[in-house]
Formats: sequence, structure tokens, C-alpha cells
Amino acid sequence: MHLPVALSLALIILVGLLAISFASTFSINRRYPPEGRFQALAVTKRRRNRIHFVERDARAKPAICDVVLIHGAFASMGDQLLALADVLCERYRVLAVDRPGQGWSDRPGEARDASPARQASLIHEALRAQGVERAVVIGHSFGAAVAAALALEHPSFVRGIVFVAPATHPWPGGIAWHYRIPALPALGRIFTGLLAPVLGPLLLRPGIEGVFRPQPPPRDYARRAGAARALTPSRLRANGQDVTKLKHHLLALSPRYREIKLPCVIVTGDADSTVSPALHSRALARDIEGAKLVVLEGVGHMPHHARPDTILAAIDEIVTRA
Repeated sequence: MHLPVALSLALIILVGLLAISFASTFSINRRYPPEGRFQALAVTKRRRNRIHFVERDARAKPAICDVVLIHGAFASMGDQLLALADVLCERYRVLAVDRPGQGWSDRPGEARDASPARQASLIHEALRAQGVERAVVIGHSFGAAVAAALALEHPSFVRGIVFVAPATHPWPGGIAWHYRIPALPALGRIFTGLLAPVLGPLLLRPGIEGVFRPQPPPRDYARRAGAARALTPSRLRANGQDVTKLKHHLLALSPRYREIKLPCVIVTGDADSTVSPALHSRALARDIEGAKLVVLEGVGHMPHHARPDTILAAIDEIVTRA
């Protein structure tokens, strides 16, 4: 094949992939629009900086207290709202947030915003601007590290924490390639920009089945939780940055857990193959004085779906202790 022909063919393929990526992102954002409100924060380098959150009022008035939901990696608030909103709203006001770069929250700091402490600061600023003064915080997986950082940096804001299948300590080994490549500064943008529409759908279903295993996912989970939101280039890149840098951030964060003096309940499944209960949940229970560890037999990485009653009981216990 002559060089000009090869270059023309490569250019056609490139333009085609870009067009598909743009169309896919437009379609996903249109199918899963913002469900709640935005809180604008200080603009960083002239870039928009907003936190997206959904508020659900308690059915019983007045609400006992506020409960803040912080989701894990490769997800948005839709996961926790689907699992917990109906159960918790019986007596609590629920505020679910999209972490920076996920769902509809902005991420002006790019890789700098991968820090759990930075995310905790942005979420705290947004919620305080909305008049939330104190809350029980539920953090799932990566969100558990954000919840811990929130308690360390803003202890007067946190009434107590429910850690759900937490990722809180450094672990041996590395991470999968589909996290590392999107996190690369230049190549990551090209990779996700061109291949998100191809790579994302291939990862979505096995990813969902993997985190729920050994339980099956809830019926029509991907649509009801808005899981496809994670498949756009910017969100894939943000997720890659979060996971790639998490071990580094936990090396600095985990020695400080002994400073947490709040009521804490740790809920984990003994069949969790995504985040090791021994390396994370049991270590966290040792680090936080007075923390209660609840191990659910036969449950995987999504205890809030498998046993939402346990999460509600944990909040009730924290409120009583607080």
C-alpha cells in the first residue's frame, strides 16, 4: 500500500473514531442527565468547578439527621441512591454526591483532584454552602477513603461514618491496565478519546457482574443506576487517575486513621473479591478505636445492595452513640 493511501486510511479511521466517541458521549449524557442540583465552587484556572448532588427528604418529619452518600470508583451517585435512598429516607434526609470527575461533578484539577483529601474538601465546601452543618457519612469502596479524609480534615462536620466495603489501606501489587492507561497525561487523553465507546461497553457488564459477585446485580442495574455515565472519555480518565493514584494517597492517609474519634461502623462481605476485607476492613477496625466491624457472610463488594437493612442499622447505631 502506498504511503499516501495508508495515511489517508489512518486519517479516515481516526476521524471515524472521534466522531463515534463524540456521538457516544452526547448520547450517554442525554440519556442520563443531571438528577439534582449543582453547587458552584471557586473557579480554578478559569475552569468550571461544580459539585452535583441529589437531596431526598425524609418521609418522617422532622428528619433525625442528614446522611451523605459518597460512591466508589467507576460509578456515580446513582449506585447508592438505587440501593439506599428508599430505606434511609424513612427517617433521614439523604444527600448523595457525585465525586469530582464522576457523574455530573466537575474536575478542574485533573489528576490533582484524584486525592481523597482533595475530594473530601470539595464535597465539604459544597455541602456547607447548601446549609449542611453535620452529617453521618456513608463511603463505599474508594468513597470510604474520601469519608475518612472528611473526618480527619473536617471532624466537626462528620457525626459518624459507615464504611462500606472500604478501600482504605495500601495493598500489595499493582492495578489493571485499563486503569493505568487512561491515567497517563497525554496518551490517556488519546486512548479514552478514541476508544471509550469501544472499551467502555466491553468493560461495563463484566465489571458490574464482578463487583456484585457472588450476588447477581439487581434487575436492570446498569440503566437504573446510570452506570453508562462512567463510559465517557473524561470520566474514564478521572476514574483511571483515582484508582492509579489511590495506593500512593493511602500510604499517607492510613497512618492517620487513629486520629478519628467518631462513631464508626465498618460493613464488609467475606466474599468480597474486589477489595480484601482482611487488608482493608479488618485493618481499619484495628486503627479506629471503638469502630464496630460487621462481616456479612457470603456477600461480595456491594453490601449496600445485598443488605441495605444492615446499613440502616449502622446509621441508627451511630446516631444513638453520637
